Amino acid sequence: MTVDHTGRETAVPIMANDKRKPLLVMSAGPIMGHSAPALHIGREMIKRGFEVIFMTAPELRPSVEKIGAEYWETTPFFPPGSLEGRDAHLPGLPKLLYDMRSLFMASIGPRSDNMRSLLEMVREREPDRDVVIVAETVCMALVPFTLGAPLPKGYSQFPKIIDINVVPLISSSEDVAPFGPGLVPDSTESGRARNRLMNDMFYHQGPFKPLQDEYLQILKDLGCTKMPDCFMFDSWVSSFDTTFQMCSPSLEYPRSDLHPSIRFAGALPKRGIDPNFEYPCWWNEIVENSTLAADDPKRKKVIPVAQGTIATDYNEVIIPTIKAFAGRDDIIVIAILGVKDAVLPADLNVPANVRTVDFLPYDAALEHADVFVSNGGYGGMMHGVINGVPMVVAGMSEDKVEVTARAEWAGFAVNLRTQMPTSEAISAAVDKVLADPKYKLRATRLMQENQDLDSLWIIEREIMKYARKD
Repeated sequence: MTVDHTGRETAVPIMANDKRKPLLVMSAGPIMGHSAPALHIGREMIKRGFEVIFMTAPELRPSVEKIGAEYWETTPFFPPGSLEGRDAHLPGLPKLLYDMRSLFMASIGPRSDNMRSLLEMVREREPDRDVVIVAETVCMALVPFTLGAPLPKGYSQFPKIIDINVVPLISSSEDVAPFGPGLVPDSTESGRARNRLMNDMFYHQGPFKPLQDEYLQILKDLGCTKMPDCFMFDSWVSSFDTTFQMCSPSLEYPRSDLHPSIRFAGALPKRGIDPNFEYPCWWNEIVENSTLAADDPKRKKVIPVAQGTIATDYNEVIIPTIKAFAGRDDIIVIAILGVKDAVLPADLNVPANVRTVDFLPYDAALEHADVFVSNGGYGGMMHGVINGVPMVVAGMSEDKVEVTARAEWAGFAVNLRTQMPTSEAISAAVDKVLADPKYKLRATRLMQENQDLDSLWIIEREIMKYARKD
C-alpha cells in the first residue's frame, strides 16, 4: 500500500525482500499506543525492501501480519490480574509506581528470554544474515544484553540496537525535574539546584529508590556482568547504540547534558486511511463543512474529543466535552470512543451537535478539526502535532502529567491539569484556543518542523549505518 495525494491508501506491490539489507528484528510494548508507531515503521521499512520479524503479544499478531512482517510471540502488556491491582492505585505517582513495577520491570526477564529465542531462531535459519534490532523503549527485552547478559547462541556480539522512544523522554538532567510531577525545565542556577535536589529525593532516597534496587536485582538475576551507572529510567533510553526521540526538539525539554546516543527523529508521518474503512453515516457533513470558507457564517468549528483506547471511563473527558457545547450551533463535537462497538451510557442525553463513533482514525478527524480535546496520551498529542491542530489536554494518569505539561510548554495547547475537567473548564479552554491565533500558529509551526525532519528517512539511514559492510 502507499498513500496518494488525498491521504488515502492505494494498493501497490511491496518491494521484494532485499537479502543485502539487514534483517530487522522489531519489538514494542505490547499495547497499541506503543506498538502502533513501531508497526508503522516496520510497514514502511518492508516497503523499502527490508524483511521484518516483529515480537509482540498474541493479541497484536493480526496487526503484525497485516503489515507483512513475520510474527514472534512475547508476553502480554497486562499480565493476568494486573488490571485489578492497577485500579486500586490513585492516578499520578501511586499508579506510575505500580505500572513501573508490575507492567514494565516484571516483564524484563520473560521478554529477554523471548528475544533470545527469536535471535537464536534467526541464526539457525540464516547463519550469515546480518541483523539490526529496532525496538520501542518499553519492549523491555534488550537492556540486559547491553549489560553483559549471556549472548544468544550463535552470536559473538549482540546486534546493533536502535531504540524508538514514543513517550516523553525519561532522561534525568540537571536542567529538568524528575519524571512524574510535570514541572517545566529550569536551567537557572536556582532551577538546577532544585532539579538536583528533587532528582536525589525521587531516585536515590524517595519513592523510586525501592524500584531501583529491584531493577538492579533483576539484572543480576539475568546474568548481567555490569550494572548501569544511572537510574533505571535513564538506562531504558541510554543503553542502546541509538535512541530516537520521536518528536522534534521543540516538543521536549532541553537538556545540556543529554546522552550522546539520544537524538530527535521527528514525528512519524500520517499513515493514511485504509481504503476499506467505513466512515460513520454523518461523515459527509464533516467533509462538506470543511469546504466552506473560514469566514462563512455557516461553517462550524469541529472539536474532536478522545481518551485513547485504555481510559474508557467517558466521564473523565468525553462526556464533559459533550456537555460543554450543548446548545452551541457554531460547534460540532466528534466523540471518538476508542474501542470497537463502544457506546455512550444509555441515560446520557446526547446533544444535537454531537457526532459519536466507536472508532475513527485520529488523522481522519483531525484533518477537519479546529481544536482537539484529549486526555493527554503521547500518541494523541503527536497526532495533533502532525496535523497542525491546537489542543486542550486533561490527564493525570500514567505519563499524562508529563505529556500535558510538554504540550502546554510547547505553546500549542491549554493544559487543564486534572483527570476529570468540568464542562465549564473545557468550554473556556476551547474558546480560548479558538480566540487566540497563537495556538494555531504554533501548532502549524510544530507540524512543519516535524515534517522537515523526515523521521522515516532518518531511521532508515541509521539502520544502514549499522548494517554489516561486506
